[in-house]
Amino acid sequence: MSCVAASSRRQRGVGMLEVLVALLIVAFGALGYAGLQLTALRNSTDANDRAHAAMIAQDAIERIKVNPAEAEYYANSTNWPESAVGESGGPDDWKGCMTSICESDEMAIWDIKQLVWAASFSLPGGRVMALDCAFNSLGCVVVSWEDQEPSQCISNTGINTADDSKCLVMEISL
Repeated sequence: MSCVAASSRRQRGVGMLEVLVALLIVAFGALGYAGLQLTALRNSTDANDRAHAAMIAQDAIERIKVNPAEAEYYANSTNWPESAVGESGGPDDWKGCMTSICESDEMAIWDIKQLVWAASFSLPGGRVMALDCAFNSLGCVVVSWEDQEPSQCISNTGINTADDSKCLVMEISL
């Protein structure tokens, strides 16, 4: 009996150490899981923004194709606002081409206002612009968001393909 009592005295505290090691392992696992969740959330937000940008760019291309008489007006970057619109001055405040007959130039102005408004309210800091692509003979529809300027999305050499790029570029034959 004295052998059993002596060995149990030497084992004191070892069980507590095992519990602390197990707790440490579980804590690191929980931190890893939280990191994965944050990455998934960030990636799903980015995918959602890119989907909205693609819909806006496709809408712009369809509007340009429907109004070919004003293709040059659409492709002139000075006809597009450089900054995102504010909360006032929505589509209800503009002369509407849905309830009245518009000429092609009025339709182009209406289209640009609608597209800019849609980009501003669908994307954080969203902007849209159509312009001549400097690197080919096509036109480009550029949608950018967050701190990305539309002019940062394309250059004379091509499209910005950086991993942190917050822009989408679609080419269109004008």
